[in-house]
Amino acid sequence: MRIILSIFIFSCILFAKDISALYKVSFGIFGQIGTTRTSLQINGKKYKILVHAKSTGFASFISGNRQEWYESDGEIVNGKLVPDMYKKIVQRVVNVGDAFNNENKTVVKKYILTYKFNHKIKTIIATKIKTQGKQRSEHSEKLKFYTDNDLLSLFFNFKKLFPQLDIKKQKVLYAVGANKDTGKINLYPLKKKEFSSLMSGNLNGLKFMKVILSDKIFASKKGELYLGLDNKGFCEKAVLKDVMLFGDIRGELIEKNY
Repeated sequence: MRIILSIFIFSCILFAKDISALYKVSFGIFGQIGTTRTSLQINGKKYKILVHAKSTGFASFISGNRQEWYESDGEIVNGKLVPDMYKKIVQRVVNVGDAFNNENKTVVKKYILTYKFNHKIKTIIATKIKTQGKQRSEHSEKLKFYTDNDLLSLFFNFKKLFPQLDIKKQKVLYAVGANKDTGKINLYPLKKKEFSSLMSGNLNGLKFMKVILSDKIFASKKGELYLGLDNKGFCEKAVLKDVMLFGDIRGELIEKNY
């Protein structure tokens, strides 16, 4: 059930300054299964994008109160967000056996993945830290590719890359946090009729596109996202296709603050 948490972190990012938003995540008959809150903070030439996702209700119970945090920190260069660091944290509570006392106990299990960019020499170092109770492991390695975007900065930069949000043909972009070997992301044009077959509600005035992250994001087959954006670039609705065991999971904007 780990996929129930904030399925739309990578698709429902706002493309504007000093804004926060809240999305609900739902699946079929289970209704709302999680929420995602995201914000962009700018201080001079520095920026920080923060995302916090958590499961709710029954989903929280069966996922071990799973929560996820995402952060992108960097500088604004010629109007573009350029990350120096990108971090992902996943936390949940798990039951572990105690062989000495013949009983189970609960501990916090945490996974921290941090990417540090060196734009001068075009390298990115990834550090993975895993903890479970008092146990801890750490490993660092250089990525096989270089890009000047992570997933969060890329989607905030999207309006600058495509001012009209009008994708006529397939586009290829790259970002840390997508395919682990290449960072490749594919964008495809999408018609309103195609999106309406996946998600109901008011779709008037929205522009649509399909994003494939080329990886099994949140236990989906290939990280296939269908997005509905308003003319300012706000993601109003999104669908993650073919999530293992569940099918399609949907996200919808419910609160926006300037």
